[in-house]
Amino acid sequence: MNGIQYMATSLPGLEEVLANEIRRKIADAHRITMTRGKVLFVSNLPIEQLLSLRTADNLYRVIGQFRAGLHRSGLLNLEASCAAADLSFVERLHSAPDNFIVNASRKGKHTFSRFEAADAAMRGIAKQYPRWRKGSPEYHTFEFRLDLEGEQALFSFRLTDSAFRFRGKDRLFSPAALRPTVAHALVWLSSPAAGDRFIDPCCGSGSIVGERLAYPAASIRGGDLSPEAVQVAKASVPAAIEQWDARHLPLDRGAVNIVVSNVPFGRQIGDRNELDGLYRELMREMSRVLQPGGRAILLAEDGALLSRAAERYFLSCAETLRLSLKGIQPAVYILKK
Repeated sequence: MNGIQYMATSLPGLEEVLANEIRRKIADAHRITMTRGKVLFVSNLPIEQLLSLRTADNLYRVIGQFRAGLHRSGLLNLEASCAAADLSFVERLHSAPDNFIVNASRKGKHTFSRFEAADAAMRGIAKQYPRWRKGSPEYHTFEFRLDLEGEQALFSFRLTDSAFRFRGKDRLFSPAALRPTVAHALVWLSSPAAGDRFIDPCCGSGSIVGERLAYPAASIRGGDLSPEAVQVAKASVPAAIEQWDARHLPLDRGAVNIVVSNVPFGRQIGDRNELDGLYRELMREMSRVLQPGGRAILLAEDGALLSRAAERYFLSCAETLRLSLKGIQPAVYILKK
């Protein structure tokens, strides 16, 4: 089964969630493989359909994989391989290709830097397409990516920009806001269904609520204690957003079947010394508003505190994923009533 190979990138730890989303949304996806922060797959579907992958930070079209080597002599092979690559599709995607850059990364004991690798790749591209000019990180119209891992190189073309992962250029975020792609991963783990009665009790600027709006539901609500966060959320997502205290929710017992939330870590916002009491109060309230059989998908850093608080209110608690996020390693927990 032929097709075009693509690479979707994600926050490290979310590769399996992204791969599952690819299997569900990209009907003809095959040859799905995962490495840290990357999922590669093959598809014949239009790019527009691939843009439905909301856990992906960026999408790339894979141009080729080749041997680069670890030593400086490998730079000549990098240059030659990029010069020989078929880049004709770029002109079909861009009506007037102009300035380009190559971003390179490396993992291994190379005797050359990633910047030297990027320069070699740009020299190769310029040999084949001399009318394309070398740009800069600040000014370029299209971008290539070169991933070096050991002696192997993966060469790809970037299809998306920052507006893809941030859901537009004008999206507003409050301090400590969750990246929309991570918010979507939490929503995806909840197995969104049309009959869901859904809340995010600590919604911040509304990233999780915004991602849940991508799928049908019976009701979707969010709220936060911070009036500033609520104001941002109301301006960003077309859903029922309220100012409330997650420890005293204005909801009836058993009012919801799904809770998804990024609970306070006590780092950027809040006080870590108060987490124990806060988690107990949050779990008491979640246990009250969840119907029997209901679930909560929570992102938290201190799993021991969360688990103790959950068990106190008859909620089972299991860690399912560990992430690397802004220098810390929170985990995703699934709670069931």
